[in-house]
Order: sequence, then C-alpha cells, then structure tokens
Amino acid sequence: MKPNIAIIGAGLAGLTLARELSGHAHITLFEKARGLGGRMSTRRRDRHRWDHGAQFFTARSRAFRALLKPFIAEGAVVEWQPNITTLSPSQAPYKRPWFEPHYVATPGMNGLLKAMSPGLNIVLQTRVETLAQQAGKWRLLDDRAEELGEFDWVISSAPLPQTQVLLPFAADTWSGFGMQPCYALMLKVHDEDLPVWDAAQVNSSPLRWIAFNHRLPGRDRHLGAVVAHSSADWAAAHLEDDQDSVRERLTAEFCALTGVTAPAVQEAHLHRWRYALATDVDNDPPGYVLSATHRLAACGDWCLGGRVEAAFTSAHRLAAQLRRLGL
Repeated sequence: MKPNIAIIGAGLAGLTLARELSGHAHITLFEKARGLGGRMSTRRRDRHRWDHGAQFFTARSRAFRALLKPFIAEGAVVEWQPNITTLSPSQAPYKRPWFEPHYVATPGMNGLLKAMSPGLNIVLQTRVETLAQQAGKWRLLDDRAEELGEFDWVISSAPLPQTQVLLPFAADTWSGFGMQPCYALMLKVHDEDLPVWDAAQVNSSPLRWIAFNHRLPGRDRHLGAVVAHSSADWAAAHLEDDQDSVRERLTAEFCALTGVTAPAVQEAHLHRWRYALATDVDNDPPGYVLSATHRLAACGDWCLGGRVEAAFTSAHRLAAQLRRLGL
C-alpha cells in the first residue's frame, strides 16, 4: 500500500519531489499562494509582467539538464543571451561576459513550474500551520485550525524560517543554514526610455541587479517592465523601514545608475522578499534534512546555498534517499 505524503510548497523543489515520488506514494502539495512559483513567481498588473524573484537559471548538472530537455524542446524554457553590463556609482559601465548557458522560462519564470505540474494534486491558497502526530500519522491543520488530512510523511519545501517553525526538529538541525532578504523593485518604463543593454550587475550600491524584464525571451517587448533587486545587506538594514520610502530610494538609485529620468518611470511597485537568498553552506552537504524515524523531511535551495538549480538538486537527492528507504 502506497504511503500518503504531504509536500508543503509548490515551487521547483516541491514539484520536483512530487514528480519523482509520484510512482511510489500518493502525493498532495499544499501551496499558500494563489499560484505556483515560490521565488520563480511572476507578478502581473494589467498587461505588464515582472519576474520579481529569480530572473534566470543555469543548468550545471546532468540531472537538471535532463529535466529541462523536454521543456526546452516545447519552448517552455529558452536560452537567454542578453547584453549584460556592470554598473557602479563611481565607475564607467563595462560589458560583462557570461561563460555558460543561462535559461529563462516562458512566458514568465513560473512557466517551467506550470509545465511540470500536470497530473499533480496541488491545493492552492492553503497555509499549513500545524502538525499533530496521532496513531503513527501526521494530521495537518491550516491557519484556521481546519483539518487538511492525515499523512504518513510530511516534507517541507518552504523557505528555511517557515520550515523551522513547522517541523519539530531539534534546534541544532538547522545549524549551518541561513537565508537573507531582498527587495524587488518593479517599474513600468517605456522601452525607448531605457539603455541599450538588457541587464546589469551592480556594484557598490543598494541595488545589485537590474533587468529589463520585457526583453527576456517570450515576453511582450512593447510593455516596458523593469526588475531591480537590492543587495541582501541593504535589504536587511532597511527591512522594517517605511515601504514607500524604500521604494522611492531604490527608484532614485535606479535612475541615477541608468540615466533614466524620473518622469519616465510611469509606475513603481515594491516586493519585500524576507527569505530570498540562501547563505553558503558547508562543502558537499547532503542537500536535505531527513528523519526517517519521525517521517519528516525538508528540502529547498537553502539546503545547498541558493540558485534555482539548487532547489531541484535538493529535491532530487531527497527523492533518491526516500526511495532507498523503501518508500
């Protein structure tokens, strides 16, 4: 008899785990948001779209390239070959080469997750708040204390701080892991008012990355949409500041760096990612957290130091270990 598994979070790690275990267990994914994505989500306003989390990804492992291959063939994933520059308040811009393929999903970064989701049992807009063990099963309750079902295993692919609160592991389980915040500034600017480059790495500034989102493959190039990410250190120092002030400061910094005039910015929106960036982890970590005794586990990019591919790798390794345990 196949076990029932609850997976919390329907980002890349959660979907990867569900796909790889679907032949071995009955899987239910619980996602607190309205749609798929996690940090690969896409923000919409009217016809404009901003990929306000992950902007691109690489594929360095054979397993991740194998996952992407059919989605590349069908056009859900496309190689991105942008004109990249480096910006600094005190230095002239200079071209920044990339030495490996970089990819984006279409028509938004959550397009990959949508392509991975058919056939999976996904419950959206549901926040798992509490676990309670009873007669060898895990009972899940939502944030209204309503029952979500009984499961043999519970696996969290949520960000580290949320996983720490949810799973009853010892405190020292989480040593060596960490996450940092980031602000995402989303601007509406006509394409003709923007520089000729497509994206920029930024040094010595509250901003660390700028991309003209509408120039990514599969987007509408007529709808000028800019995403600018803050540095983690700056976000941490200003995390609880008045959000209108943060938006205004980052917009002014964007204009100063790019030469875009303030009147050219038609709209400015801000998203505060409290848990955006994973800190570095020890060399050669397992890539997941697991207690076979309690039938609890966790995976995610934070287990391997960040990056989109790290989310896949963490879930891929955990799935393999669970199969070895006879799941």
